[in-house]
This record gives sequence, structure tokens and C-alpha cells, in this order.
Amino acid sequence: MFNFFDEVKNLKNMTITDKYNIVNISGQILYVEGHLGLTNLSKENISFRVKGGRVVVEGTNMMLAELSENTLKIVGEIKKVEAF
Repeated sequence: MFNFFDEVKNLKNMTITDKYNIVNISGQILYVEGHLGLTNLSKENISFRVKGGRVVVEGTNMMLAELSENTLKIVGEIKKVEAF
């Protein structure tokens, strides 16, 4: 079975923890594996829970392109990703 995160482990803009994985591709696509649910959804701010905290994504014209039980894909102009 294809696993996106196994395929891109060599990318520089990737955060891998034992709790969740985040890949930012050229500031245009953000893949997340291990989210626990959305807490905010707008074109400028998307936030979601992860094990041990929360992640906030800031940008412009962002939208949720895919959402499943533990993965999500955000597209748009991604300017900042912070984990709390």
C-alpha cells in the first residue's frame, strides 16, 4: 500500500515525530498524518489537534483539500506552521 510519508522522508521541510508527521511542499501543500481533529478552519488560519498539543497553520487562500480519520491535506499559500 502506498504511504506518502514513506515516499518523502528525504524532504527538508518535513517534521517527523512519534506523535505526528507534517510535510510542507513549497509552501503550497501541507500534508499531515496523525491529526486528532480540526479546531479552526478559515482561508487564513487552520488549526488542528495532535497528540501532545495543537498545530496552527497561517496563510492565504487556504482550504482543506482532503480529510480522513488521521490525515489531512491543506492547499493554498502557507506562510507559517507552528506547533504548541
